[in-house]
Order: sequence, then structure tokens, then C-alpha cells
Amino acid sequence: MKKLWQKWSYEIPLAIGDALWEVLVVQFAAFLDRLTVRKVVEFVAIALLVMAFAQTLPFDLAILFAGDILMYLEFVIAIRLAAGVMHVRAMLHQATRLARLVLRALNAALGLPALTLRRLRERRTAAHSKPRRISDSSDEDRGLGIAWGTLAPA
Repeated sequence: MKKLWQKWSYEIPLAIGDALWEVLVVQFAAFLDRLTVRKVVEFVAIALLVMAFAQTLPFDLAILFAGDILMYLEFVIAIRLAAGVMHVRAMLHQATRLARLVLRALNAALGLPALTLRRLRERRTAAHSKPRRISDSSDEDRGLGIAWGTLAPA
């Protein structure tokens, strides 16, 4: 009798609690992880359409009309995806144009004779090898428009 009492008062309620936890918490959390905005919008749209059509039509016709509207939503999504594909194609087209421009510039640079490249390098190094003149822009030597030493203190 003790085993029967323990089973019905302890083990079975715990098993029911574990099953409820699995269904109501674990599986519901997994469902929420898989839930997307698109699924929510589709569910709400179908629910609204079924409720609207159920007021004027039999229930099975309301579900048929809701399915048709869902198909129209799928068409809208397909058009949106096609627009995205066109956007990606335009980006790839611009990238290929840029790559062609870079290749043309590289071909032009590689097509220059070695003497021309050497002259360009010499000009660049000669321009950087000259010492630059440091401008004298200190405030200490300025007389504010008057030559230094022309005014004597009184």
C-alpha cells in the first residue's frame, strides 16, 4: 500500500509536472526561438481574414479566401526578393566596372617603359630630397608694423 501511495501522491504528480514543464516552457521557448516576423504577419493576416470572411461566408469558404490572400502575400514576397536580387546585380555590376578600371590603370602603369618609370621616380625623390625652407613666423620678432628699435621708451 505504501508503494501505491508513493506512486500516486509523489511520482505521478512529478511526472505530470515534468511533462507540463516540457510542453509549456521548453517547447514554447523553442517555438519562440524559431518565430520570425514574417510568420507573425502571416498568422495575423490569416486570422483577420478568417474572422472577416467567417462573418459573411461559411467557415470553409473563409479559409479558402484566407489561403488565397496568403498566396498573394507570397507573390509580394517573391517580388521583394526579385528586387533584392536586382540590387545585388547592380552592386556586382559596379564592382566589375571598378575592377576593370583598376586593371586598365595597372596595364597602363605596367606598359610604361622602364626609363619613364625611372624618370618619374627620380623626380619624386629629388622633390623630397631638397631641404624645405622653414618660414619665420614667430611672434617674437614682429614689431606690429613698426621696425624694431624705432620707438624708445619714455
